[in-house]
Amino acid sequence: MRLSDPESALPRSRLGTALLALLLAGHASASGDSAGSGTAFRVGIGDRVAVHRDGRRIDVVDEARAHGLRTDYLQLWLPKVWEDSWVVPEELDALAHRGVTPVIAHWYFGDEISKERILADRRAWHQSLGRMARRIAIGHPVLVLLEPEFNNAPPEGETATTDWRGFADEIREAARIIRHFAPQARVGICAGDFSPSRNLERALGAVAAELDFLAFQEMRADTRHARSQLDVGAAAVDYARYLQSAFGRPILLGYVAVASHGGWEHAQAAAIESLTTRREELADAGVFGAIWFQLRDDPEHVGWFGDAEPFFGVLDAQGVPKPALDALRELSRATQAPAGRPAPVPAAPGSPPTPR
Repeated sequence: MRLSDPESALPRSRLGTALLALLLAGHASASGDSAGSGTAFRVGIGDRVAVHRDGRRIDVVDEARAHGLRTDYLQLWLPKVWEDSWVVPEELDALAHRGVTPVIAHWYFGDEISKERILADRRAWHQSLGRMARRIAIGHPVLVLLEPEFNNAPPEGETATTDWRGFADEIREAARIIRHFAPQARVGICAGDFSPSRNLERALGAVAAELDFLAFQEMRADTRHARSQLDVGAAAVDYARYLQSAFGRPILLGYVAVASHGGWEHAQAAAIESLTTRREELADAGVFGAIWFQLRDDPEHVGWFGDAEPFFGVLDAQGVPKPALDALRELSRATQAPAGRPAPVPAAPGSPPTPR
């Protein structure tokens, strides 16, 4: 996966700033909802705090709410090279006070992750983690997704993380660094649903219980998938059940993305509808939240999905709604928790796992 530059005021593309699906500031115990309890889950949006179009700054939360979308979470992405202006403590604090929980995807190794690359670049990785942690220490819960799609196939001749038991030690140390500087952070790791593979036990078996939650993604586009693969709701339920059975941790559907490219406007909407249909099954499988990858299309987005990359939004690049907007609005409505209840946040480290 590749994203675009969060500073979209610049006509450049970077890891689509996914200012991550921010979880509400508030503890699950205060809300009465606990991850994995079968209760309604919350939804969020990406992929940045603001977009810039024709010299105007457009606040993503404001725009999403103007279209009737809940924004329990807002997502932001940090690749290997990132700027302090992408993670502004004052902005994160303001989001928390608006009922939005920040979700930060720390994507240091990107698509080319392996045992060899982690060992070779460990010091710089740790420096990036510490720098990020200092900037998210805001006094409110912030979710951190470590190395999204860490279970990607490695570069040729290198060792996959899924074949390396030592990966658990690396993730344990990454979580320790984050918690040292940002004790209110909730730390998880994000797998890619590369079905039919179910092979995370070697990599995560020794560390999963020490993480606050686990996450996974579902991404589709006509450049890589057939229409028969668009039931992301069913796929998400299957993968969440695998994670729940294998590890017993709370689960976040870390990002869902279906591109409208290639005449898939209604297929994109149908994919979101499948999540609404399966919402109770997702909650029963331990899923406490789900984030739609991008509010607006990003013309500068590049990556594995090729020509489809700029079309993951439910609005086009100019803010014109697609059919998927109505579907996402319905998901927001259908998963709404009772009034006054904050979005569920995974319990602090050391809490018992969710029942299997």
